Amino acid sequence: MASGEDRPTISAIVPAYNAERFIADAVRSVLGQSIPVIECVVVDDGSGDRTAEVAETFGPPVVVVRQENRGVSGARNRGVTASRGQLLAFLDADDSWHPTRLERQLNALASSPAHEAVVCGTRMVDAHGAELGKIVPDADVTVERLLLWESTTVSASSNVLVKREAFEAVGGFDESLSTSADWALAFRLVERAPLLTVEEPLVDYRVHGANMSSDVRRFERDMLHAYDRVFADAGPSIASLRRRAYATLHRTIAGSYFVERRLGGFARHAVRSVVFHPSTLPYFLGLPARRIRRRLRGERDPLTNLRASGTPRG
Repeated sequence: MASGEDRPTISAIVPAYNAERFIADAVRSVLGQSIPVIECVVVDDGSGDRTAEVAETFGPPVVVVRQENRGVSGARNRGVTASRGQLLAFLDADDSWHPTRLERQLNALASSPAHEAVVCGTRMVDAHGAELGKIVPDADVTVERLLLWESTTVSASSNVLVKREAFEAVGGFDESLSTSADWALAFRLVERAPLLTVEEPLVDYRVHGANMSSDVRRFERDMLHAYDRVFADAGPSIASLRRRAYATLHRTIAGSYFVERRLGGFARHAVRSVVFHPSTLPYFLGLPARRIRRRLRGERDPLTNLRASGTPRG
């Protein structure tokens, strides 16, 4: 690892909305890193509670920026604008980092200078910190695998370390998106250069009733919009994937509705999936049997994990 004088500077960006219960834990996890950040920018996105006041009690290097509510993507982008680090690390206000998160990722980037971003694994925990499961990112993340949901979901909400110039080159977080904004950012980064991965779970993703990822309708709207944006300006190689990609996306949305026992939404997207590409039909025919087997074994549903791991909260 490079010495302190040679290391690139890192800014932590923490978007926060009505996060009074969690913000102190999030900030402490930033300040407790084995490699220090030059600043922790907390963006209070129009909260109606004491989120900003709690964050302000830490003092420097914590900087609190207040704004009217713009959504999680707008808050992240505002945090970047207010920061000065060469590397950007994002953390949702209800998540936390393990102490070596930045060190492990910085080492990965230092060993492969041509790469522009690195993601790490995630540990899912409940509101009390009990582990619910782990999500390990695949080493080979490509645009094709992202579009076809063949990779473990890559989240850019709490587990990415990215070079500022790369973040700015792809336009930052798309402020027209909420739950899929981090997926869209990861996709644009992968279009530029392969992602580095650290398999070790170095982020705790807290699952609770206020998670944005629990809103299936928002997930549906956002991911469809994100795919529309991708294919609106896609080159020939990506355009050739369109039917299979939309079939897979509708399959994923249908599965999310199935998890929530909302059969109307499930049926609607199941039909669309098969119409786009009949190859998804066996998935739907076998879905009830797979769910029954998982419940008998006491396993957490992977569709819930998949949606949660790739969607931020605000």
